[in-house]
Amino acid sequence: MTAHQSLPKGFEDLQPFVDYWVRDTSDERWQQRSKASMEDIQCFYDAMLARAEDAIAYLDAFPLDRMPDDAACLFKLLLAIGQAAIAVEMHRQPRAHHSNFPHGINISQGPKFFGG
Repeated sequence: MTAHQSLPKGFEDLQPFVDYWVRDTSDERWQQRSKASMEDIQCFYDAMLARAEDAIAYLDAFPLDRMPDDAACLFKLLLAIGQAAIAVEMHRQPRAHHSNFPHGINISQGPKFFGG
């Protein structure tokens, strides 16, 4: 495991999700959700939802542009819960109903930090 793939102390229970869900862009996070099974999405969603408030409180101490690697890893994992929530709460499946995958749409530029 490299430094950019490790989580801060106290968040070790979320480590099993890092390799799959930690991605640099929202488009990459969407692709991961689209390829995942609903069982895996639900497992990730439940685990992250239970730890989201703790993660937000921890991350609040760091500016986005100077976040240590382990905090950035946690932040990216927290961003991925948004993708999981869409599958769990709206679609009830990994992708929108009647949508093609892969769809051929690529987001070329997103928010400045962790979203592009």
